[in-house]
Amino acid sequence: MVVRKINEKYMVIQYPITLKEMEQISLDFPKTERKYYEYAFKELNKIMKKDAKIYSFEVADPKLTKTGFLVATETDLILITLKMGLVGGAASELIKYKDIKAVDFDLAPNPFGLAQMNLGMIYLELKGMLGSKKRTIRNIPEYNLDNVVKVIRDKI
Repeated sequence: MVVRKINEKYMVIQYPITLKEMEQISLDFPKTERKYYEYAFKELNKIMKKDAKIYSFEVADPKLTKTGFLVATETDLILITLKMGLVGGAASELIKYKDIKAVDFDLAPNPFGLAQMNLGMIYLELKGMLGSKKRTIRNIPEYNLDNVVKVIRDKI
């Protein structure tokens, strides 16, 4: 694993990486930001195998009103939703790559000029009981949107 620090906030992480290595890298994040990652790691430890590789770990909004992370592993796409409030914590949703029919992406239109959030969006078409259902994941950083989509397309 090669990690090159650009400054205190931004790093270039070379994937694939294990969850244990990701936890070590998160120690370089500021304390307030690291807390969200700790919630996600705690949830991922429950559902991931110890030696499973992570191919992408991105901030995203798995649901319209909830923030969290999008984690692409060897066999699954994991959506982590952060629970805010006094207790905190996280919940996860597992999507098998075999259940994904199509992947597309877009940049959200911004009528006000400068964005206050990330504009990347991923559209997933999933196999359903009858036909298919669509899922939109928002707030993905634009600079890494194409890499995330490439990882998902390679896995399906």
